[in-house]
Amino acid sequence: MPVDDDIDGGYNNDDYVYEALQLEYKNMASWYDSFWKSYTDATLRRPLEEVLKQIDIRDGSTRFALLDAGCGTASFLRRLLDILCNRFANAYEEDTLQLQLTGIEPSQEMLEQAHNKFDNKEENTSTTTIMFKQSPAEQLPLDNESQDMVVSTNAFHFFRDKERSLQEMKRVLKQNGTIIITDWCNDYWLVKLYHILERIRWNWRFKDAYPSPLSSSKFIDHFKSVGFCDIEHSMYRVRVFSIFFWGMQTIKATKSDLSIWECEVCNMVSFEEYDDAFILCIIFYIISSYYL
Repeated sequence: MPVDDDIDGGYNNDDYVYEALQLEYKNMASWYDSFWKSYTDATLRRPLEEVLKQIDIRDGSTRFALLDAGCGTASFLRRLLDILCNRFANAYEEDTLQLQLTGIEPSQEMLEQAHNKFDNKEENTSTTTIMFKQSPAEQLPLDNESQDMVVSTNAFHFFRDKERSLQEMKRVLKQNGTIIITDWCNDYWLVKLYHILERIRWNWRFKDAYPSPLSSSKFIDHFKSVGFCDIEHSMYRVRVFSIFFWGMQTIKATKSDLSIWECEVCNMVSFEEYDDAFILCIIFYIISSYYL
């Protein structure tokens, strides 16, 4: 299983937000997985289920490229690969899924932990390629339309420019590719409280460097603004550290040329408003045809 690690690609050292992130996780990286195991076990369950569903219904292709934006220590990628290796352990060679997994993360120390998860590991298939690159989600060092799926788990609240990061994810997605993002949901009071405490702590160390989780409505609005279609959103709570119920949200959407329908009358109307827009255009067309 080839593993490629590029800790310099696409990272902008002048961005103080990601400098703050690097400082925050520099010492935390070595004990992050052990301390947050209860949290990651609980919060990764839903996105793993969604990704596996999409892999199951792929169009028959044996090649599948997946990007994890803000991959951290690659807990999601490690779990996903373990599940797929077990699933395809007894498959015929010609049916084996050829995976290309890419993890993007701004913290070098977290990437080192991610790389360690795949060192000296014997996988059930030799057709898996793992690649890690150091970069923020707003500057994805990947080619246009190179990914079948983009995933991000527990990282979106740290993205400073959320709309730009979504635009980058859309850029690297293939047509009809799927994006799945799981993150904190600021509709829940416990998340709101923790966010306030974290903002105070971060602003004491790094002025104005702590981004914020989104409410469900703002989360969905960003996806609509960027032009994703078939948006599915869910809110739920997961139990962490046995006593806390943490508010989460997962959104799944598709990149498609049909995600935004343009016409001179309606001017960039999403498919949620398609029925009314269509009627207006038909009326406009009939009137124009009659008088012209």
